[in-house]
Amino acid sequence: MKKTLFALVAFCLLCACSGEREYINYRGLSMGMSAKAMADSLQAQGLALDTAHSNETSLVLADTLTCNFVVTIFQNNDTITDILEQYSATYNDSTTHLWQSLRDEFEKEYGWPNMPKHGDLHKEAFFENKKGTVILTLLNTYSPTVSVRYSTATTQD
Repeated sequence: MKKTLFALVAFCLLCACSGEREYINYRGLSMGMSAKAMADSLQAQGLALDTAHSNETSLVLADTLTCNFVVTIFQNNDTITDILEQYSATYNDSTTHLWQSLRDEFEKEYGWPNMPKHGDLHKEAFFENKKGTVILTLLNTYSPTVSVRYSTATTQD
């Protein structure tokens, strides 16, 4: 009787722990969806597919109004591996402000970041949880840019 009860409890625990993998969200969309579905959703939000720069491993979408925002969806067999956002500006103050506001937003969602680089011209912040990794980078050198890489890979797997 004890062995049967123990086996039943062990089976229940195994079923509870073998749930479906959770994915990090990108703009409210799960990165567990297909790359094509993600691209279609972003096109519905106003981004345009750049067919000249897209290929079988990446889909590139750009903001056609301001031309300073590009999203690249990296894929492997229509499965999203990474999403890279890149913002460019004409002066450093705008990218510094954007970096700080994004960092504050990610800190609320993911907790305190690991920041190996923290200078005025180059800053990096790594946010990680069981769903994935977000890397926020500021480069205020020749062409001021802020990039955000959303990755489904994590070292906590």
